[in-house]
Amino acid sequence: MLLITGSALPAEGARDHVIASVHDMVEATRADEGCVYYAFTASLDDDAIVSTEVWKNRAALEAHMSHDHTRQFLAGLDGALAGEPVMNEIEL
Repeated sequence: MLLITGSALPAEGARDHVIASVHDMVEATRADEGCVYYAFTASLDDDAIVSTEVWKNRAALEAHMSHDHTRQFLAGLDGALAGEPVMNEIEL
């Protein structure tokens, strides 16, 4: 299994847009084959949006990254983030 964590800071004035985008992404991704857990939360330290994902294997993660809902989500975040997201991966 793979554990993926990430965090991203919304650009000034874009937090509501990012949160709205996340809701649709969560629903679609939880139906992906091989998705064990998928959620977004808000950081208590700053305005960061934090993601936590668990995938059965790398093939499931790679398939998820190629889905239309993932590509649309990422494209919709263009300009809505203050910098690149920080992502971490751990093999369980």
